[in-house]
Amino acid sequence: MNRLAALLVAGTLLAGVVPAPAGAAPMLDARIAPRASAVVDAATVRLGDLFEGLGPELAERPVTTAPAPGRRASFDAPALARLAAAHGIAWRPTGGADRVEVVRASHEIGAAEIADALKLAAMDAGAPDTIDVSLDNRSLTLHLPADAERSFAFENVRWDAARNRLQADLVAPAPGAGPAILRQAVGARAVDVLEVPVLTRRIAPGEIIVDADIAWMTVARDRLGADAVTDLAALVGHTPRRAVAPNQPVRTRDIRTPVVVAKGGFVTIALKTSSMALTAQGRALEDGGLGEVIRVVNTASGRMVEATVAGNGLVTVEPAGMALALPSATKPAKALRAAAK
Repeated sequence: MNRLAALLVAGTLLAGVVPAPAGAAPMLDARIAPRASAVVDAATVRLGDLFEGLGPELAERPVTTAPAPGRRASFDAPALARLAAAHGIAWRPTGGADRVEVVRASHEIGAAEIADALKLAAMDAGAPDTIDVSLDNRSLTLHLPADAERSFAFENVRWDAARNRLQADLVAPAPGAGPAILRQAVGARAVDVLEVPVLTRRIAPGEIIVDADIAWMTVARDRLGADAVTDLAALVGHTPRRAVAPNQPVRTRDIRTPVVVAKGGFVTIALKTSSMALTAQGRALEDGGLGEVIRVVNTASGRMVEATVAGNGLVTVEPAGMALALPSATKPAKALRAAAK
């Protein structure tokens, strides 16, 4: 083939091809595509966080500031197209569906952990270990950078016992763990509480309270009356004097030991000292449980005295009440027992 023929063939093959103008987008590279999502650890978003299939140099090129720790940023199709064009990346969007969600990695610290730490800080500041701490912002969550230490502390802790309030400055990371990234005021309600036994069901007077009838409830100490039952032993084995609502603090005047001396029943009145033991017969003027003080009347003398219930049908009196309980404190023991018959 001569030179002229070769030129004619080449011209035919190149017919219709227009040279690309200066600055035109490069040919598309099928290996390059937007990522569906990305998690970044640092404070900068790089091209490799947004596109896959890039070479090492392009992938490490920073393009913008990352969102705050724990937050996210969205790059839609137009934003991705602008970045691709600016950096000579061989990619163009095929529609509006292209989008990359970038999340900044973080150490997450929730409200419960913050409240527990604030309680310890309050105790160091003089608050009792029985306080219950409830943050004003119960959804408070800290997000510390993933490349920082996961720690925090409280400074300037102020506990107001009269108002049940806590105020403190939260600092993260904790002092000594690096420069402070976050500092904010935290407020909380701090109530001194007490665990008290309560009844789980309505129990009728005369029915004995057992362990299965008891649950525990946390109650603010300043809402408890002075006569509130706080000891399990003060409930178990006792009986209500009157109807007591379940799941409520119980007052000492609402319960009693089981009745062992019935009103109107005969009792033995006993006095025992180191030198003598005297007894007389009496009648109970009111019901009495073990250890309770009731009024009884001496059936022989008609005298009334207060006596302590010591057992089934048995009451005891102190030496000071001997003259009232028994016929005569000066008679010999044998005469006294005879007079009581």
